[in-house]
Amino acid sequence: MPRAPDLAGSALDGRYELLELLGEGSFGRVYRARDRRLGRVVAVKVIKPWWAEDDAWVERFEREARVLARVSDPGIIRIYDIGEAEEGPYYVTELVEGESLADRLRRGALPAEDARLIAEQLCSALAGAHREGIVHCDVKPANVLLGDDGRVRVADFGVARVAEGTVQSLATTVAGTPRYMSPEQARGHPTSAATDVYSAGVLLYEMLAGRPPFEDGSLVELGLRHLQDPPPPLPEHVPAQLRAVVERALAKAPRDRYADAGEMEEALRAAAGATASNGHRPSSGAGAAAADASATRVLDRGETGTRPIEPGAAATRPIQAAATRPLHRGAERTRVLGGAPPAEPPANGTRRRGGPRRRRAWVALAVLLAAVAALVLAVVLTSSPARTIVPALRKLPRGGVEARARRLHVRPVFSERHSETPAGIAIAQSPAPGTRVDRDSAVSVVLSSGPPPVPVPGVVGKSASTAGSTIADAGLRYSLTHVAAPGTAPGVVVRQSPNAPARAPRGSTVALSVAETPEWRTLTSFSGVDDGRSVPFRILGTRWRVVYDMSYRGTCLLLLVCGGPSAEAHDESGGGSAGSFGLDEGEEKSHVFTSGPGLYRLIVSGGRDSARWSMSVQDYY
Repeated sequence: MPRAPDLAGSALDGRYELLELLGEGSFGRVYRARDRRLGRVVAVKVIKPWWAEDDAWVERFEREARVLARVSDPGIIRIYDIGEAEEGPYYVTELVEGESLADRLRRGALPAEDARLIAEQLCSALAGAHREGIVHCDVKPANVLLGDDGRVRVADFGVARVAEGTVQSLATTVAGTPRYMSPEQARGHPTSAATDVYSAGVLLYEMLAGRPPFEDGSLVELGLRHLQDPPPPLPEHVPAQLRAVVERALAKAPRDRYADAGEMEEALRAAAGATASNGHRPSSGAGAAAADASATRVLDRGETGTRPIEPGAAATRPIQAAATRPLHRGAERTRVLGGAPPAEPPANGTRRRGGPRRRRAWVALAVLLAAVAALVLAVVLTSSPARTIVPALRKLPRGGVEARARRLHVRPVFSERHSETPAGIAIAQSPAPGTRVDRDSAVSVVLSSGPPPVPVPGVVGKSASTAGSTIADAGLRYSLTHVAAPGTAPGVVVRQSPNAPARAPRGSTVALSVAETPEWRTLTSFSGVDDGRSVPFRILGTRWRVVYDMSYRGTCLLLLVCGGPSAEAHDESGGGSAGSFGLDEGEEKSHVFTSGPGLYRLIVSGGRDSARWSMSVQDYY
């Protein structure tokens, strides 16, 4: 890829003075700039020159500006202007003073609460885009800006998609940022708000662990890991509530994640207490002391007013207070002093009031026993769980399973396995339909995760057409990229990814590198007067040539016969000569060597007459 010129020091349209280069992406460079008209510092993104010649890329660049203008959220970079100068199309945005999350992560993992706060603000910004029906599709640390003011902002909507089921090709997705892409992007399936939720989950994982869950392998291998592998466990110090947010955000199936960034933002906000108070709970000793203190605050109502009773008096005060209260209402009031037992009635039975008292006592006891029995019966009845019937759940999608289970008061517990049934459809359940169970019982439901992975055939060395047929017969797709391949016939596959005997999801893509038609390729050029020698150069093809110009200098121009310089090709590997030729006067002359691959050097020896010459070495592959 050629390097774009640094435009710092120029002024676009005479208004935006480019002060310094801040960074660059795949098709644009971003500058710190000053708006001469409004006197403010801004950021200006300018498309690279070679993309400016492609109408499709220019339209994509302008679409990114339109997406930024469409979303009005404090967490998304604001756009001020768009234009086209002599240097190329550009747009102007606010400038965030601070650093990117990528810069911060180079210093290691973040504390749990810092990571949670950044993720919460990121999700808040993405929720603003989701409300407008826009999916970012490239959420990564470099696109998350941490302002010096403590605010998080999201940038670079260059690959954003309208959420209504847009499909991105595998090539486009992998060429983006494979460490942060969702499983559906790796499959080339439609994107949705849950796509950004997955990428935000990867960022939160990286902030907590100091590394993304998957970071090794080729582009296609990373895609397969996002599709198939569970993320490694987070460090033990991560609070359980925050760990649960990451786990749900990184679910393989979009339906198992948060529906959008707004829902994930709420979950992160709910986890605030867990990250802030983790490891700072009150000691049990302090709690016990408080409980003991509250237990001693028994009020002495036998005295005027109320006051706390000291622990030592707790056993005697209630008894003394009870001694001052009458036991029954009658003409004669009997008092029990100091808790002494009452005097027994006279033996001659003159006190006949004892009979009615006994009857009242028996009645009271019967009422008490009836109340206890009723209470026990109520407890038994209320503790017996209600029953329901397990519904038939097979052949329903996940949403249908959840709705039917909710109506019949059972709780589905999902798992997945490969099946020829389309992904997401229930293929088994336990208990069986019609079984009577307690309400809110768990019902195991197995969802299809689609057909099982298929073996990737080895096609290196085969023609592109044969390789394509072989891969298609295996239930896979393929993409072709033509590459220079010295010594290989045109149209033959020289590399593939993934390699055999790997396994890949049916319908996924195998990337094939195919040898292109040979052509002359310039390796090095040098020039001089009279004697000279080139730096060593390596030939890859079976033949190579020297294209040269030579002209005499001085008095030789007046002579009929001149003696010019000659050139010799020296084999640096074998130590001998690979051939030589004389330089005749003229332009664009050439000499072809058939010495094959190796390391060579050209040595020019002066002739009888002084001459000026220049040479280019070209390889053929």
